[in-house]
Amino acid sequence: MRLIEAMQLAAGKSLGIDLVEFAGRDEVAQRQWLHAGMVGVGLLPARAGVEAMAGPSRTYAAALRTRYQPGRRFEGVVRLVLAQDPALDASGNQREQGLMVDGWGKQGSGLQVWYGLGNHFTLLKAPNVVGLAQWWLEGVVVGEVVS
Repeated sequence: MRLIEAMQLAAGKSLGIDLVEFAGRDEVAQRQWLHAGMVGVGLLPARAGVEAMAGPSRTYAAALRTRYQPGRRFEGVVRLVLAQDPALDASGNQREQGLMVDGWGKQGSGLQVWYGLGNHFTLLKAPNVVGLAQWWLEGVVVGEVVS
């Protein structure tokens, strides 16, 4: 279900999948429906087979279940990019972003935050990516490799 939401966010439109009906289907049928929806909105080429969704769907599910807790504090600057969640209103986004800032602030000796326009996916597309690139490049110290 979260993968469907992410793909709809990436596409900027509905995949045409009823979430209640989707939940009642088996994994094979779910993958077929997801594939058809992604092809329909142009996220996958029509020639891509349904099996192309097996790896990405398992990987996405594993990522959602994974909780990472660093073993120690990073002694350096942590650069955090925040985007809007279109499923939340302004106060919800402010609350969630505040929690992110608080959490990531504990992970390093310094925190630099950039609040981007757009959502998780549109942030990396023009015109939103221009502001992100400018902020990132301004933070690069000459001769230092930033990853």
